[in-house]
Amino acid sequence: MKSGKISFVVLVLIALIVAPVFSAGSQETVAVSSDKPLAGQSITVAMQSHNATARLLEFLPEFEAKTGIKVVIDQLPQAELNKKVEAAFVAGTVEYDVIMTLIVNVARNARAGWIAPLDSFIAKDKDINMPDFMQGFIKSQTYQDKIYGLPFYGESSILMYNKELFAKAGVAVPKTMEELMTAAKVLTKDGTYGIVLKGNRDQASNGYIWPMFLHSFGGEYFDANHRPIFNSQAGVEATDFFNELMKYAPPGAVNMGWNEVQVALQQGQAAMSIDASNFASALENKDLSKTAGKIGYAPVPTGQFAQDPAIATASLNINAKSKKQDAAWEFLKWATSSEMQMKFAMNGSRSDVTRNSVFSNPEYQKVYNWDNGNWIKATQDMMNIMRGDYRPVYYPEWVQIGNAIAIEVQSVFIGNKTSKQALDSAAVAVEKIMRDGGYIK
Repeated sequence: MKSGKISFVVLVLIALIVAPVFSAGSQETVAVSSDKPLAGQSITVAMQSHNATARLLEFLPEFEAKTGIKVVIDQLPQAELNKKVEAAFVAGTVEYDVIMTLIVNVARNARAGWIAPLDSFIAKDKDINMPDFMQGFIKSQTYQDKIYGLPFYGESSILMYNKELFAKAGVAVPKTMEELMTAAKVLTKDGTYGIVLKGNRDQASNGYIWPMFLHSFGGEYFDANHRPIFNSQAGVEATDFFNELMKYAPPGAVNMGWNEVQVALQQGQAAMSIDASNFASALENKDLSKTAGKIGYAPVPTGQFAQDPAIATASLNINAKSKKQDAAWEFLKWATSSEMQMKFAMNGSRSDVTRNSVFSNPEYQKVYNWDNGNWIKATQDMMNIMRGDYRPVYYPEWVQIGNAIAIEVQSVFIGNKTSKQALDSAAVAVEKIMRDGGYIK
């Protein structure tokens, strides 16, 4: 009996001593959990094989340590990524919580209900700083007044020119479309061509360049009732102008895409081009480019009615069926933040950041000081005036619309049709798309 009483007292004393320890441990666990409320969740992300993705992967452990969220990234070439993601969407499976989407597919995916609007996340998040993004990128992510993506990487278009060839010919950097045409003529000599532009029959090739001329000449794609009006006199003049420029381009330019244009500039085959601002990374690579250090950068020339640089971006979007949307949002916010874009950019591979604060950061400007800072200035200036609807990607049918026009524009380059004939044919095809889509009753 005495022994039993002593044992009981000892147990009580031990309990009193140990209880605060367990209590303190419990409080510590709660504190850590409140700092990382989503710890233990795992999300799967579909991303394009790209320099920007490669840099993100290097810093991904930081995100996982900060949030406790595990991230599995499926990195695929763009075409394969599109097919795999769409197959999952159509099947109704949640293979991915986050999807990287090109600008031309956002409206389509939003209308289908495949991706979630982000407005509620943006409204309650004090750290996102939406005005810091170039606003054209944000507008390009809007469908029926809701925002569906955050821009992960992006570009505008700028004028890129060979300074040696310009100096030798005594040609000034063109500031207007009229001066652009004159320079292209003068610089086409001695086996070098005045300009190189994408002529391929695709909405991402000549369809990326053509709107610049359309808007410069005062044209638009559609009227207020969704009827095509790009075959107006302004559209015809714009296409005639584009066609005339193509006469001063290298042989085969009619079938060129972005890679061929880039190579023509790297090899000194052409004196200038108007294309993606992020070409500079390749043009300034001394291992790849004969013209590294010889390229100048300037704004897109101004037309009679507008100065209208292109826009393209790849966004990060949340699967509408994901059960882990809060964790997905944290990933989107982190991957597109000013802090992380700066970190991603410091190795010289991110000439495609999407925030003004990064372009204005002195450390970024040191790394990307091409053409004595003119690349930074031209790119940032163009990104801040580019239209989110430069191409009307707000229509889910944009890819079909853009390709219908691009096919006809190329027919002008190869001499099969006049600009008026080609645009009239395109307008018929596009009007059918709009009627089938229910826009025109």
